Amino acid sequence: IFYLDASGCHGLVAAPTDQSTGTQWYNGSYIATTAYGSGLFEGKYNTVMINAYQGGSTSAAAICSSLMLGGYDDWYLPSIGELDEMYENIGPGNALGLGNVGGFAADFYWSSTEYDSFYSWYFYFGLGYANFGHQYDTYYVRAVRSY
Repeated sequence: IFYLDASGCHGLVAAPTDQSTGTQWYNGSYIATTAYGSGLFEGKYNTVMINAYQGGSTSAAAICSSLMLGGYDDWYLPSIGELDEMYENIGPGNALGLGNVGGFAADFYWSSTEYDSFYSWYFYFGLGYANFGHQYDTYYVRAVRSY
């Protein structure tokens, strides 16, 4: 669990391991997907839009949405804000000094947040910053789900 709301009843959980150590954001076509959500709980909608517009089975979003893990099949590619929250709470940037409890690589992780038809946002877990990369670049992928 990397986020829990004020009620303590709803939150976000990351998969315990990476789903890919190098996959592309897109499926080979530059198509605007309107996946611009960047905050908490917005990655799920982004993932639906990416898969609807891009199709295929090898993109970062498709890998996450096809994941069956722990009896759950509602995994998705996190938004850029959700990746930042992971870095701050269970990644190497956590303020509690717990270390990298999420086991993240010091590398780039794709978010579901699209920048434009050619670029999408990624989060660098090595130094803790966000930027956008070309959709054909191959980055790490870590699925999340809400509850």
